[in-house]
Amino acid sequence: MHDQFGALVEAVGPPGRRTEFEQLPSTLLGPSAALPTGAAGAWCSVVADDHSPVEYSISFEAGRAPQLRLLAEPNGTPPGVRENTAVGRRVLCGLAERYGFDLRRFALVEDLFLPDRPQGAFGLWCAVVLTGHGEPSFKIYFDLGARGDGQALELVQEGLIRLGFRRARRLVGDAVADGGRPMYFALDLGRWSRPRVKVYFAHHGGGPEDAARAAGAVPGIIGGTVEEFCRAAAGAGPFTARPLVSCYSLVDVERERPGGYTVHVPVRDYVEHDGEARARAVAAMRRRGHDPVVLDRALAAVTGRRLDAGVGLISYLSQVSTPHAERLTVYLSAEANRVRPPRPRVPDAVPGR
Repeated sequence: MHDQFGALVEAVGPPGRRTEFEQLPSTLLGPSAALPTGAAGAWCSVVADDHSPVEYSISFEAGRAPQLRLLAEPNGTPPGVRENTAVGRRVLCGLAERYGFDLRRFALVEDLFLPDRPQGAFGLWCAVVLTGHGEPSFKIYFDLGARGDGQALELVQEGLIRLGFRRARRLVGDAVADGGRPMYFALDLGRWSRPRVKVYFAHHGGGPEDAARAAGAVPGIIGGTVEEFCRAAAGAGPFTARPLVSCYSLVDVERERPGGYTVHVPVRDYVEHDGEARARAVAAMRRRGHDPVVLDRALAAVTGRRLDAGVGLISYLSQVSTPHAERLTVYLSAEANRVRPPRPRVPDAVPGR
């Protein structure tokens, strides 16, 4: 997958750094990176629909160069949640040593989210963000099902307390009471100006109004703009094929409320094919003043197929909202194992209905 990611670095940026960064997928995946795609016994990762262990994304924000990101699940050989987690720890330590960041925040919650007998779908995901200058920054994700679904709420609250966000722990209970199911807990690591803690919730069977209500927890965010984005990306709902996902971003330990909100819309489940998904992504970009040429270069870097020949290459569209900025992100599948065929249009996929 390093050739694919190298082509993305060339297409999106940072410019002139393909040679430096194209090996990052192999670094993040660990020993399994040497195995051929679709090898017998390969891990069925939940990172992507086709069970490949990587996902790409491109973030667009006014006044800034686009940012390329890579999410990966390190794999053991043979793979398994415990084996993958062990490799993930080694990968993380290697990244910290190479790029000069500490793992103190990880150490505060490591035993909480990575038990000896994990019950979740994964243990540890690692992500890298390539900015236009300087060193890459990193993020890690934990599965909130690690100790069983019944413990997810307690895991989040304890994690927030350990990381200093004691005043914000009630926010999680409010989100669950409003129908959100805890999914992931994430930490920024590396050279972030304001490292975040992020908590993700799924709205099973919900619709744009649920995302708007969740966004209301962030002071200064207008829920109507969040609802409008969801409707434009995937229709009026309810989203029964795959749920909307809300994410709260916390940066200030003195505040009870999050500093930012993100809604992730699973566009690939509410379109016929990727040509339609691209059209929705481009429309969202143009409304925010972003040139879609970068997205088209990225799509060409990932695949040579016709966009109407499959669905799932563009998996999610997300909108980050803070009181001071807005960011749009397009998520791309590597399609390393298979291409999903186009689907017949379903009634609830029609925007605005």
